Amino acid sequence: MALALEESVQDEDQLQEWDGVTFVYDSKVAPHLEDKTIDFQDGPQSGFMIKREGHAGPDCGSCC
Repeated sequence: MALALEESVQDEDQLQEWDGVTFVYDSKVAPHLEDKTIDFQDGPQSGFMIKREGHAGPDCGSCC
C-alpha cells in the first residue's frame, strides 16, 4: 500500500475527510484500511507511514 498525489478523482474512488484533509482511495483497497493509521515521521527517513493499529513498526506494504 502506498500514498500518492492525484490530480482527479475517478468514479470507483471513495472520499473520506479526517481533520480537514480529504483522502481519496480506490474502493478495492477499502477493506485493507480498516486497522490502518497514516502518520508523518520526521527524521532521516521522513515521510508518511501507513501503520497497523497495535503494530510498533511500519507495515511491509503487503496490506496484510
